[in-house]
Amino acid sequence: MKQWHDFDAKQSNILAESDFICAADELGLILVNGEDAADFLQNQLSNDIDQIDETCFQMSSYSTPKGRMLGIFRVIQISNGYILVTPKSMVLSLLEKLYKYIVNAKVGLADASDYFARIALQTSKPELLAYPLLPTSPGAVLQNDSVISLQLEPLVTQSRYLLLYLSADDAIDCWNSLAAELQVTSYSSWNLAEIKAGIPVIYAQTSEEFVVQMANLEALNGVSFKKGCYPGQEIVARMQYLGKLKRRMFLARLETECLPLPGDELVANGNDEVDGSGKVVDAEFDQDGICHCLYIAQIAKAEAGKLRLLKQPETSIENVELPYSLEN
Repeated sequence: MKQWHDFDAKQSNILAESDFICAADELGLILVNGEDAADFLQNQLSNDIDQIDETCFQMSSYSTPKGRMLGIFRVIQISNGYILVTPKSMVLSLLEKLYKYIVNAKVGLADASDYFARIALQTSKPELLAYPLLPTSPGAVLQNDSVISLQLEPLVTQSRYLLLYLSADDAIDCWNSLAAELQVTSYSSWNLAEIKAGIPVIYAQTSEEFVVQMANLEALNGVSFKKGCYPGQEIVARMQYLGKLKRRMFLARLETECLPLPGDELVANGNDEVDGSGKVVDAEFDQDGICHCLYIAQIAKAEAGKLRLLKQPETSIENVELPYSLEN
């Protein structure tokens, strides 16, 4: 993919919140193939792999036996296996953990990130929504010999897409066609859209910190409560049916000049040391310099407005409504 990387390096670094296109090379891809690939993923991930095919993808997660998430994925079925989409920075550590569970299964695992050009775009333009390579509904996948194209969760009036190209030439041709109608931006535009859409992500700083319900994965159809066992399944099921959820993910606006980082601590008002109140999931600035932040915290404190960033105690946290329902 050197040709694509050379082309990508010439793209814009500006930020936009609508009708944009950007390179998405910060996303990593894990290839899972082999005769036992489906059974392997069914035994490892939180969602029911049997519920997807090559025309639709799903959210899912991978946890420790104690129910703490190691990674969150978009899972795509392809002709010879599956692709798991997750931050590129997490791919090697997740592969290392998944390898331990192969045992005698006929499964292959590989970092496929360098084999695909990744393009992300967001638009409400009717002429682009009819573009032949863009799926027509959220959750849908279109595939051919060169590209895997996903329509992701919408954001207000904007439809969002992720395209994975095997051919650099085809990726550049597609880019040039779409970029003629869209603003070329940095990946930060896409990350901001993911945050505003309420999509959780696990980084190294937050690995093994959260159970799936804390990250709202049940609201995003990222967990099945009817499938068989997988690491952490007992903890997830107990919380769903017997426990009371005391932490969940919130979306907030912050007026700050210092961008919070994943894993940054939230504490109760007045505290000046870690008290277990919550942690930042991800954050990004918008065009107006407002910080949009996903964080997981104790529900009572968050809803009462009793939280502050440990490193930025003067920064107020204004919760805003997520774009999906959290009702069971």
